[in-house]
Amino acid sequence: MHFLAGLSNAASVTFTLYFLSHGLTQFQIGQLFGFFMICLAIFNIPTGGIADIFGHKASVAIGLFFQALSFLLFFLYPNYYGFLLGMLSSGIGLAFQAGAISSLIYELLHKDNLHEDFQKVYGRANGYYLVAAMIGSPLGSLIYKFYPSFPYLLSFFFFLLAMIAVLFIKWEFKKKPYTFKYYFKILNDGVRLTFKNRVLMATVIIGTALTVNRLIFNQNLSQPYQLSVGIDVAYIGFVAAAVAGVQAFIYINAYKITKRIGENLSLLLIIAVPSFSIIALSFINTLLAIPIILIFYTGHAFRDPLFSHISQKEVEPDKRSTMASTTSFLMAVFGAIMLPYWGKGVDLFGIHNILYFLGVFTFLVGVVGLIIFSTKRKIQTQRN
Repeated sequence: MHFLAGLSNAASVTFTLYFLSHGLTQFQIGQLFGFFMICLAIFNIPTGGIADIFGHKASVAIGLFFQALSFLLFFLYPNYYGFLLGMLSSGIGLAFQAGAISSLIYELLHKDNLHEDFQKVYGRANGYYLVAAMIGSPLGSLIYKFYPSFPYLLSFFFFLLAMIAVLFIKWEFKKKPYTFKYYFKILNDGVRLTFKNRVLMATVIIGTALTVNRLIFNQNLSQPYQLSVGIDVAYIGFVAAAVAGVQAFIYINAYKITKRIGENLSLLLIIAVPSFSIIALSFINTLLAIPIILIFYTGHAFRDPLFSHISQKEVEPDKRSTMASTTSFLMAVFGAIMLPYWGKGVDLFGIHNILYFLGVFTFLVGVVGLIIFSTKRKIQTQRN
């Protein structure tokens, strides 16, 4: 499933250029991704409750279908409103998967008493996604140069195949008794427990900073920035393939790094590396930017397996998807509010100035979350 979904990078590698070529401004691109984050936020918690009641496998399959539909909309209706509908579909699709994928993997491992290997397995699963991205990204950028819409049709089929793959997962799930009262109890308890957990709230703060950092760079800045430093559009996919290769290595080995240096230092790394890398890019106007871009993505690659590992240890078993979805909901809301303003900032101040401000913002907000996390962990250690 991860490998097939990763091939969809054939389209996402040229997202910004595709939108700009159809007359959108950077502000409108920020609006689109802000709308996407709002949709993701709105549907995150209710879909988490659905996954906890009807099963994580079904939730992931439904999510992949909606993601497939989003790329079909981008292909059929390449205008602002078509993109808006595509973002709605994509937001719903990711909401069904948020928390459900990691929960499905964790429970499959837990059944065989292998849950301690969760971070390793989760990292490797995402590594498969990135290996596929190494294949899809160069292919997509080459196709884009001659047939700009075709990568979006290809990605539609890749997600459909990923959905079919999920249906072959063998997983025994005991369906919980469905009533509206039970459903709202699951939601209420999951949300309440999430807000009471300072470790999860610390990951929300750090995650918000990193989400804004990555989305603004990916969707507004990366592709125009690469063109400005002299990279041809046909080779943007090759840069993305190199990024995917680096990320795959980090995903696969993240659990080893965390075991060696600990959670606190690992969190500091995922804050500092993207922050200082993006500040460095603001001063570079040559191809020397490529290795810095690779370093930038190593920090983000380390984030997902680390956050999932921390979160899965904190959540309640019968509310696993709901609690995971609540943290995603909060990050999505905060990110959605800020994205259009950062997009407007690109229009007003230019790419390089926004890169600098974005790096400073990420570091300052991330450090606040790290302080909260470290304080809570210290209190727990003293109690033990």
